[in-house]
Amino acid sequence: MIRRHQLVSFFLLAYLLSWYPWLIALARHATTGPNPLGPMAAALIVAAVAGRGAGLRELLARLVRVRFAWRWYAVALLLPVLACVCAAAVAVLLGAARPDLALLPGWGQAADRFVFILLFIGLGEETGWRGFALPRLQQRRSPLGASLVLAPLWALWHLPLLGTEFAPPVVPAFLIAIVPATLVATWLFNHTRGSVVPQMLFHATVNTVASGAVFPLFKGGSLTLLWYVYAAVWVAVAAIVIAAGGLRGARPRPPAARGGRGIGYPCRP
Repeated sequence: MIRRHQLVSFFLLAYLLSWYPWLIALARHATTGPNPLGPMAAALIVAAVAGRGAGLRELLARLVRVRFAWRWYAVALLLPVLACVCAAAVAVLLGAARPDLALLPGWGQAADRFVFILLFIGLGEETGWRGFALPRLQQRRSPLGASLVLAPLWALWHLPLLGTEFAPPVVPAFLIAIVPATLVATWLFNHTRGSVVPQMLFHATVNTVASGAVFPLFKGGSLTLLWYVYAAVWVAVAAIVIAAGGLRGARPRPPAARGGRGIGYPCRP
């Protein structure tokens, strides 16, 4: 079954292995978030079962693939910062209370948070969503089509956080932001030889700058406004990527002949 239905098996396992702490907490009338390592564990299991050694080697190779143009490292690290700063500036212009910049975390604290997110959340999630699922979705779909399939499935994974980590007023904005963020991540993936490394950097920067630094500076209605502006900024970024042709032409190679089930990386460098 796993070999015939790799994607279905992956998503079911990713939810199960991520949500089990939340389900146990609910049974005890408590709450907690998902386990970020669930998608990675699911990807490793399905790759090992369905692709045998070749599938597992291909997945692990994506974790150490670092040779691509330096501009893509800059995109992964600087684009989230630019998006967050622009969103905060526009929110203030639209009436949000001016944040107290003295409350920004220090460089040391931000660096610690970044490394933790990179090696725990980034590695755990991106190995599954982009390292495993995205190449398989792109085998039969365009990059845009594959992204639109992946986005709601990735959003659903955050279910344990909706209403707690993300307060009810901002949940729609968060769900909206997931879609363009997925499109941008696909663009980044397809131009970095199918590497997971820039995805981890991108994810860690988003979480460090947004939820770890800028968003805590806003409260109440100002925070809600910021969230919707932030979602709109990512929609604009994704629209620019699509208009510039960033999601055209970069397709995964056919499965490698060896083992019959290997997944090649996109052909555009």
